[in-house]
Amino acid sequence: MSRFALLFLLACTRGPAPEQRTVLQAAFPITPPVVAVELPAPPPDYDTTEWTELVRLDSSIALELRYATTDNFMERKIYDCGRCFYRPRVARALAAAQREFTARGLGLKLYDCYRPGPYQQRLWDVLPDARYVANPKRGSLHSRGAAADLTLINLDTGVEVDMGTPYDFFGEAAYTTTTDLPADVLQNRAILQDVLVRHGFATIRTEWWHFNFTGPRYPLSDWTWDCGE
Repeated sequence: MSRFALLFLLACTRGPAPEQRTVLQAAFPITPPVVAVELPAPPPDYDTTEWTELVRLDSSIALELRYATTDNFMERKIYDCGRCFYRPRVARALAAAQREFTARGLGLKLYDCYRPGPYQQRLWDVLPDARYVANPKRGSLHSRGAAADLTLINLDTGVEVDMGTPYDFFGEAAYTTTTDLPADVLQNRAILQDVLVRHGFATIRTEWWHFNFTGPRYPLSDWTWDCGE
C-alpha cells in the first residue's frame, strides 16, 4: 500500500475534526431517549389485615362511587371522599370475577363498596326508612365490608351494559325476579349474576346491582378511610 493510501485511510478512521463535529451536532442534534420510570405505589395507609383497597388489587375495575358525589338518589354527598375498600377475602373474590368478565370483553364498575358506620348513619339521618336504607343499629353488609353495588361495562367503550334501570332505581323493574324486560337486559343480568354467584356472592330481590358476599359474617365497622389533604 502506498504512503498516500495509508494516510487517506488514517484520516477516514479518525472521524471528523472537532470543528466539523460541532457543525454536524448542530445540524443533527442527538436527543437522548426518554425513559419512563414507573414509581412504586405509596404504602397502604390502612390495616391490610382488615381491609383491601380494591384498585390496589385490580386497577382495571372501574369506580363510580355515587355517595361521594351528589349524583345519587338523595342528591347529596354522603362520603367525604370516594375510596373502595373490602375485607380481603371479599376483594379477592371480586378480582377473580373481574378476570372472568374480562375474558368476555366486560368489566365491573363499582357504585358503592364498604360503607363505614358513620356514613350509614348519614344515610339514615336523611332517609330513616328501612325499605331503602338499613338502620345503623342493625347495620348493613356494606358496613361489614361484604356487599357490593355494581354493574358491567364494555371494556372497549367503557359504556355501561344495559341492565334495564339505572342504579338506585326503586321499583319492580329493578327486581331480580322481574322477567317482563327486553331479552338483552335479562341476558345481561343473568351474566352478571351467574359469574358473581359462582365467586361467592348472592343477589337480593329488589336490586339487580346489589350483591352480598356469602362467606364469613364480618363485624360492623366504624373505620373511615383517609381522604388526604
